[in-house]
Amino acid sequence: MQEGLRAAGDHEVLKKIVAPRPGISQRRQCALLGLTRSSLYYKPVIEKPENLAVMRIMDQEFLEHPTKGVESMVDFLVGLGILIGPKRVRRLLRKMGIMAIYPKRNLSKLGSAKYVHSYKLRKLEITHSNHVWCIDITYYGK
Repeated sequence: MQEGLRAAGDHEVLKKIVAPRPGISQRRQCALLGLTRSSLYYKPVIEKPENLAVMRIMDQEFLEHPTKGVESMVDFLVGLGILIGPKRVRRLLRKMGIMAIYPKRNLSKLGSAKYVHSYKLRKLEITHSNHVWCIDITYYGK
């Protein structure tokens, strides 16, 4: 429940859930939900108009080039004459929910292979010449 409330970020919903009731205090309600009482009184800060303009430009550029990450987006914006740093661009991209398309890790892991062969030479002691020769073909991929 508490992760859902924190992730939602809708403070009006939070204020409706934790409201003054005759039977239970707000302190107790927050304790039951695992929330801090300061979250009841928090007023979210609206984004500056300059940041909104930059976000609009970045969104248009991302639609055309979805592989652009933070650094290339900074280069693009500096090329347009907007002096902006990578930390600000990263924050704005995260706020927009935009992530560049690039190869993720673990691409070299085997997917759903039909046959997985064990490594046959693992426990073999090589004692003389020509004991193990040619190439190792224990892994055969498509």
